[in-house]
Amino acid sequence: MSAIEIRKISITDLDTDAVVNAANDGLWAGTGVCGAIFAAAGHDKLQAACNKIGHCDTGSAVITPGFNLKAKYIIHAVGPIWNDGKHNEPKLLYGAYYRSLELAVENKCRSIGFPLISAGVFGYPLRDAWNEAIKACRSFLDEHAGYSLDIIFAVLSDEILKVGNEVLLENSTLNSIKASPSQSSEMIYDKLKISGREVDAVFFHLPDEPYGYLSNWYLSPFDLDGIHFSSVEQYIMYRKCMIFGDEESAKEILSTDDTATQQAIGRKSTGYIDSVWAGMRQMIVLRGLIAKFNQNEDLKQKLLNTGDAYLVECAGSDKVWACGIRLNDEQRFDTASWHGSNILGFALMEVREMLK
Repeated sequence: MSAIEIRKISITDLDTDAVVNAANDGLWAGTGVCGAIFAAAGHDKLQAACNKIGHCDTGSAVITPGFNLKAKYIIHAVGPIWNDGKHNEPKLLYGAYYRSLELAVENKCRSIGFPLISAGVFGYPLRDAWNEAIKACRSFLDEHAGYSLDIIFAVLSDEILKVGNEVLLENSTLNSIKASPSQSSEMIYDKLKISGREVDAVFFHLPDEPYGYLSNWYLSPFDLDGIHFSSVEQYIMYRKCMIFGDEESAKEILSTDDTATQQAIGRKSTGYIDSVWAGMRQMIVLRGLIAKFNQNEDLKQKLLNTGDAYLVECAGSDKVWACGIRLNDEQRFDTASWHGSNILGFALMEVREMLK
């Protein structure tokens, strides 16, 4: 049974499978919680591991070994710097917690220790920071009711402990049943302008970013046509090569789970005809997505929990599968400013209707 608990303890003393570092986007050693974790884990070893990753977007998280800590893993979550609450701070803070929890489950952790992200030098108001923290954790546990995960918040201040317990008490009833598509109140939606109206929207891009499970590059194994695939990207690139008779490249794509490599091979497929591929790719991605979500129940529930929101892939260089706008570009909120077709986003919406 999952649980949320707040303790007055140093996060470096927690005996959890993973601890979360309140990181900066450059993943270098900082002060406060970040400095304490680097010191306890072993500064040089942890910094070297972080340097290999290089960067983490605000609102997301990455993972490294725990080195000298009791914890097996350190999850580095980048929360937002507080401005005025009108610059996506709640969404970004929620995303940092949610992605940390996803990484914990992906690495088979059964316990995780959090600091109160963004509430220190980043200036996030205390009660607001607790509200986002508890909301993100509750939402995650509700959506993963079949997975047991203990969440412990480690704080050092009596005032932070007091406010945290007040917020936790106010939200003390954890749902033991996964939310249905109609119960999407826990979702944090953006707004999208389309044809003179505003609609709820979910924007996504890379697998390790918020809502990254929607990406074709997200590793989500499934079987289709008697073949095992590690991702929808692998399936699409395999089918692309087979359509044009390039069986050698198709076999090469099946030999690796690296999505970037798969895409590179597929782009060099011999015999490629643009007009033929343009006519077939929508049908191919639909088949791959249906298999992905039907054969991965957790991902299926996540997709259904997006309700009726528009799903939009954001990539500035992709004018076919994505909307042609970067994830951090304000133009993504208005379809009139898009440079791409968002084929993947609309295909996901169609699959969601089928699953309903």
